[in-house]
Amino acid sequence: MFIETPVEIYKIGDIDVLVKREDMAIKYPAPPFSKVRGLISNLNKLKIKGFKIIGYTETSVSMAGWGVAWACKELGLKAIIFDPQYKKTPSLLKYHRKQWKKFDAELIPIKAGRAKVNWYISKKILQKYLDSILLPLGLPFEETVLETKIQAEKCLDKYKPKSIVVNVGSGTICSGIIQAANYAKVYGIMGRTGDIIKKKKFIQQKSGFILNGLLKNRELILEDPGWKYAERSIIKCPFSCHPYYDLKAWEWLIKNIKKLERPILFWNIGKIK
Repeated sequence: MFIETPVEIYKIGDIDVLVKREDMAIKYPAPPFSKVRGLISNLNKLKIKGFKIIGYTETSVSMAGWGVAWACKELGLKAIIFDPQYKKTPSLLKYHRKQWKKFDAELIPIKAGRAKVNWYISKKILQKYLDSILLPLGLPFEETVLETKIQAEKCLDKYKPKSIVVNVGSGTICSGIIQAANYAKVYGIMGRTGDIIKKKKFIQQKSGFILNGLLKNRELILEDPGWKYAERSIIKCPFSCHPYYDLKAWEWLIKNIKKLERPILFWNIGKIK
């Protein structure tokens, strides 16, 4: 079902940058982002436990709901997507709604607001559904961390990068890379401004490593360029890259490339479509 994604080489000035195309991890109609690695495994475990209805609280630009709807259809589960309502619906959200419906997901409208608040609202609504469970925001599954680690180990063993740049949302993908990166510096670029210390602790727990050389020689450098969540990068990119997520990290890489030890690897998690 999943694909061994290629590594492509792009030039920034006279510097070669390796790009791991994890946006190609699975073919359409599944969503084009690697966070779905591990999703089927996680939902299958929930199915074995007796859950029949899987809920997810969606945001304005995330593809997670699309992934949940697709995976539920694959496994014979029912997906319920809690659909944020805006006065003016973002075009990307309109597109995602079409994808949810394609996989027979039930859409429950909720007022757009802070994702964490909406998650609790969704949980209360979902209580009336028997054999249901609400997935955590951002799909931070151990199975996805493991699958990312497997991909990263193969990639790092072959290309031996000294610097790895990756967008950080929930920190799940970054955690998998950290597990594999026993010699390279990992630069995690936050796609939404926030608490760097809290995010670093989350990645530390998810990856199972104490970071910055205290144990097993892992080093994570988190950078917060100050992006708002629903703010998009508008720079040009030579490959398909998600403007609300990965493109923000690519923009940081371009601005800071001379500071990075080579070879440089950019981990591209997803694209819009």
